[in-house]
Amino acid sequence: FVDPALFRIRDFTRATLTIAPFSTAFGGFLLSLVLWEESVWHWPAMKIGLAIAPGPFMVPVTSLLLAGPLIARFGAEAVVAIGLCVFAAGVLVWALLAGPQPELWFAVLCVIPSGIGVGLTMPTLMGVGTSALPSSSFATGSAVINMVRQIGFAVGVAVFVAIIGTPESMEARAAAFRLAWWVMAGITAIGLLPLLVLRRKS
Repeated sequence: FVDPALFRIRDFTRATLTIAPFSTAFGGFLLSLVLWEESVWHWPAMKIGLAIAPGPFMVPVTSLLLAGPLIARFGAEAVVAIGLCVFAAGVLVWALLAGPQPELWFAVLCVIPSGIGVGLTMPTLMGVGTSALPSSSFATGSAVINMVRQIGFAVGVAVFVAIIGTPESMEARAAAFRLAWWVMAGITAIGLLPLLVLRRKS
């Protein structure tokens, strides 16, 4: 189903190899927010949804208003790198500052960086990866990128659940979440490697 010749296209390969770790981190982080606010802060589902909503809201706003001008000025590679760094920073804010006491302002404000990071990274990678494809391979290549993205989400959820486990105390649960957030930030940083290793020579 997947033509190996697709991976001889440099930009397609870079986009695919970057989307894989980014989607893994994004999938695990998104689940972690829901479970943290539910199991640690004991919020109801409606409040959790409203608290997380600013993050997804920032994705289309960022991609429509910021990504295009930034790509035109700095290039797609720089925009993806910035998006990865902003997303990782948003994850680290939770690892460093999230506490057992529920804070709505913290939950609302600290999902915004992750939304900005997704808005800069994901649409740019999808555009770079698919625009490099020949017309005869556009459908197959697009499907490969989306398949990798969805596999990354599933792997991220699995990694997060494996790290969290079944802690017996609230302190152990909080420590497990912080470890998971550090891991997700590290996985996000791995996405920078394809941009550097497979960087197009001038």
